[in-house]
This record gives sequence, structure tokens and C-alpha cells, in this order.
Amino acid sequence: MNEAVCVVGAGPAGLAMARALKRTDLAFEVFDRNPGVGGIWNPAFAGSPVYNSAHFISSRDAPTSTFRGHPFPSSAATYPSHAEVLTYLQHFAEAEQLMPHIRLSTPVEHAEWTGTAWRVRAGGRVREFAALVCASGTLWDPVVPELPGAQTFGGTIRHSVTYRSADEVTGKRVLVVGAGNSGVDIACDVARTAGSVSLSMRRGYWFVPKFIAGHPTDVFFRRRDGLPDWVHPPDVASLLKLLVGAPESYGLQTPDHPPFAAHPIMNSEVLHHMGHGRIRPRRGIARLEQGAVVYTDGTREPIEEIILATGYRASVPYLAKDTFAYDGGNRPNLWMRLFHRTQPALYGIGFLETNSSVYRLFDLGAELIARHIEALLQGNPAAASLDTAIASGGEPDMSNGTQRIGSERHVGYVDSRAYEAALTALIVEHFGVAADVVV
Repeated sequence: MNEAVCVVGAGPAGLAMARALKRTDLAFEVFDRNPGVGGIWNPAFAGSPVYNSAHFISSRDAPTSTFRGHPFPSSAATYPSHAEVLTYLQHFAEAEQLMPHIRLSTPVEHAEWTGTAWRVRAGGRVREFAALVCASGTLWDPVVPELPGAQTFGGTIRHSVTYRSADEVTGKRVLVVGAGNSGVDIACDVARTAGSVSLSMRRGYWFVPKFIAGHPTDVFFRRRDGLPDWVHPPDVASLLKLLVGAPESYGLQTPDHPPFAAHPIMNSEVLHHMGHGRIRPRRGIARLEQGAVVYTDGTREPIEEIILATGYRASVPYLAKDTFAYDGGNRPNLWMRLFHRTQPALYGIGFLETNSSVYRLFDLGAELIARHIEALLQGNPAAASLDTAIASGGEPDMSNGTQRIGSERHVGYVDSRAYEAALTALIVEHFGVAADVVV
């Protein structure tokens, strides 16, 4: 007889999935290759991208930053450190009594659909499950671009997944490539120890401060009641210029998109360092030469070490390569970012790109998956109802009216509030749960 559900990964998404399944009568097991829970948030785990100064880019008190019923302790920093996030996840797993269901140091090596079940080889043992939930994360497979002239460079070229401390580059001429949140964090980090720091960006970006009037930015903009109209202007670009200045005033390129059409860069410290000459903004890389980088504007600069903060691809190595379609993005194309569009009993959670923290969204996604699996195995018509919606291919508009830029990262990008509302509506519609008791 098939064991009910196999969950791959005991990071944040896998833990949310485990809690949702535990509320059902289904048997389930969670497999993780690492010796503890927490996924990427434990820098001791091989392949973790977490560096010593890493922290949440959303604030502790933002409603999407925590699992329901489990706030961060008041002693945590406003923007929790990676150690505080790991402790939070460990405490969540213990408090929800999830550990008996989790098989640590047990990697899933392969999974395949037999036509009636998922045959899973984990830790060298083969078993069958009725459903498979992929919660194995999105930040384990670094994207390393080919740089023209790399073979003649002579210096160090490495992906940021290997970076831990600014001590590694003391006194060196360093180039950080990529202006995502990790890229600008690392640039700020090494600005304190490196001989020089440059930050290569192919386009202009908007930089959002972490605090406004002493409040975390994400909390500030959610507390609309009692705030004057001017803090919610339609012209967000003008507001950001008022708060931190125009990007051009720091030598940055003019953004070719409105604020929030790209994933928000929650860092104004980088502007501080640019204003003090400790970080030099540079254009994209045209080519490398011996001991130097030539940028697309023709500027040539001596560089000793290049750190590629160029992102990750959400690979699922234990499934056949053609199992998931990516459709030009770096994450699997799943219906509602949760359900395989054609393969029975295959789900993914955590493959989400949005403009907020995600733990609350993981809660809702896990709830929808768990209810679908339970209905499917019990022959409940609610499963067929949701299957019909999946087969139609249609999804609610989850953009909140914002057109995202056309980059790989933004394929399938959703607005947090719109996505939360859509998931809640699906749970209510198909499973008859009152909206105020969802999750």
C-alpha cells in the first residue's frame, strides 16, 4: 500500500507543508539531505548561500514574515539575522511537533511516476508514495554566466554562494556583479575591508530604504489607517527620490522601469557607500582582460577578484529534467505556483517570487496542497473541482496592476497581497472553509 505523501526538503516551505499535512489524517514523511532543518538558513550546510552578515530583507513584524501563530520573539532584530531566522525555524518545527515526521541526512536521489504512484529512492531505500511535494528550495543551484575573456583574466572569479566574510577579500580590488539584494549586501560588506569595490549593474535600479520615519518600510506602508495621503502617492518614484535621492545623483543609471516593476532592492546603505566613494557603480561587463574588467561604456578597471551575485535556478535534480517546464524563467511553471499543470499528484511549494516575505504565503499554499491531496485520496469531489480549474490553465490576475520587467527572474512573479487573496479564495471556494479560519 502506498504511503501517502513524500515531501522533499525541510526548509521553510517544507516545514509549512509538514504542518499542513499534520492537520490531516494523512501519513507523510519529509526528507532532507542535511543534518538539520532550516534549509539555506544554516550556513554550515553544504551549498548554503548564507554569508555571515545575511539577514531577512523583510522586517520581523511584516504579516507575511512569519508562520501563523508563530511570531518572531520581540528580542529578534527588526530585520532578523540569519542565525535568528534559523532559530525561529528550529523552534517552529519543535513547537509543531514536526520532527518525528522528518528524515534528516536522507537525500532524495530520484523520484519517478509509475502510473499509479511516486517511486522515491531516498537514502538508498526505494518506497512508493501517493503524492510528491517538492519543497527543495530555489537557492541551491547558482547561475554562473560566461564572461568573455575569463580564461585570460588571471584573477579569482567565483559565485556569491561561496562568499562568507569580508575578511576573504581584505585589501583586494573587488568587483561584485549583480544588484539584487545579495549583491548589494555583499558589496556593502566588502566595502569595509577591500582595497576597492565596484558594483556592476546592467540596468538602473530603485533602492528602497529599510526604515521610514523609524518604522520598517514594509510595516509603514501596510499601516494605512491614520497616515496622511502623501505617504501613499501614486508617484512612488518621486517618494523614493525624496527619501534617498535620485539614482543618477549617485552615478547610477536611470531606471528603465517604475519602482516595484522589478523585485525591490531593500538597501539604501549601498547609496551611502557610493556617496562616500567606497563603492563605485559600474555598467555591465563587456569583457575581461588580464587583471582587468572592461565595461560596456568602455571604462577599464584593474580588478583582482570578481564575485558573481548572479542568482540561482530552482533546479529539481531528483526528477527527470523535462518534468517541469520553466518557460523562460528560473523557476518551474506551476499552476498557482503550487500544482504541476499535467502530472498527477505532483506539487511544488517555495517556487515563488514575490514582493514581500513569504512564510505566510507558504502557509496558505501548503494548506491548499494538503486539502487537495486529502480530497484526492478520499475520493472527495472537491479534488476534481480543483483539478478542473488546474486543467483550464487559467489563473486569477496576481499582478495587482503592475507590469513586471521582462527578466528571467520576473517570469511568474506575483504581487504578495493579490496572491494571498487568490489562495484564500481558492481554499474557500473548493473546500468550503470560512475565510476567517483559513490556515
